[in-house]
Amino acid sequence: MKSVSSLFELLKNEKKVCIMITNFPPYPEKTEAFRGGVTEVHEQLYNQLIKNGVDTFVISFSLYGRSPHKDGIYRIGTYIPYSKSKVRRLIFPFLEFFNPLMFVNVMRILIREKPSCVEYASLLQGSVAPLVASVLFRTRIIVRNDWLCPNLYAKSQSCSDSQRLRECAECLGIKNSLLKPVAGLYSIIILKFKRFLWNRYCTIIVQSSYHKNLLEGWGILPEKMILIPPTSDIFEDPLYTGELVKLKKDKIILAYIGRLTVEKGFDLLLEAFKMVMQKRPDAVLWVAGTGELKRDIDGVEYLGWVEKDRLGSVYKVADIVVVPTVVPEAHPATVDDAIKYKKPIVAFRVGALEEMIGNEGIFCDEITSKSLYNQIIKGMNHINRN
Repeated sequence: MKSVSSLFELLKNEKKVCIMITNFPPYPEKTEAFRGGVTEVHEQLYNQLIKNGVDTFVISFSLYGRSPHKDGIYRIGTYIPYSKSKVRRLIFPFLEFFNPLMFVNVMRILIREKPSCVEYASLLQGSVAPLVASVLFRTRIIVRNDWLCPNLYAKSQSCSDSQRLRECAECLGIKNSLLKPVAGLYSIIILKFKRFLWNRYCTIIVQSSYHKNLLEGWGILPEKMILIPPTSDIFEDPLYTGELVKLKKDKIILAYIGRLTVEKGFDLLLEAFKMVMQKRPDAVLWVAGTGELKRDIDGVEYLGWVEKDRLGSVYKVADIVVVPTVVPEAHPATVDDAIKYKKPIVAFRVGALEEMIGNEGIFCDEITSKSLYNQIIKGMNHINRN
């Protein structure tokens, strides 16, 4: 399988690049931005391409309909996270299937801008229409992020059509016996349609061997794949580092970097940390991120969203990095950053984590707060011995 060092290296010789992504700055003020690794990678990619003279524009959504205008950023609709809208969860099949108005809007933009390449980073709630428009426009298409599992975070292994028919409804929390086969059939149709488009018209970026094997299991052709681990440089800010050193004092710092959501395991981390504090009151948990699960708990310091230009300071001062994601991920950037700073990593055995961390990880045997607590204590004891 072909390998390239970064998205920028793959795209730097294009005449004009279109990035399609759900969320993109500028974000509305006083609104939770729901940023994550995918968004940050593409913010940095956009800036690199512009800096190096590659004409680049973005097709995205307006967060809650309030994202500020910026030249070169086309907002083709309103995005409200599924976690924040019961209505959107109910109409999920319609939002993700095919939106003709979205198709016309995207096609109109493509005809006007005439990109030589579309980098499809996924348009959640945009349906398959933008991808179909890109295919019909007959430009080069590179798929970086998109779902083939309607649960958005796939299972640890690819599933067959019969498994989808039986189990998709359960994964989506659908209890109605009449809707269960409908959900499974919907999932099968979406998979087959996207697989046809990907195998015939697209180049697919995979981020790890785990990711490659998962897509192969769903029938994506290996020759269509390029291995590009996510790259998004982080930096240290000496002033911020000094502030964190003062904040640390003589404590052992556990660091969590990411969104504060259930799929990221943040609820389990908070429960585990309560137990940690009972045994090790010298522990402090630093949380660099935002999300719906923020809770005021003794020993937890919320740093807010820490920008890339000073995020390295958090890793530098921290003693242990906790990556409690409970869903399989292709290549979490947090792990790369922790390895770069030679920090012990406590994690569950999901997705590509074992492949990335190897024998250096402090892995939990079960996806429970108790198991996470035990491994955090193990990591802290190891630090004390050294």
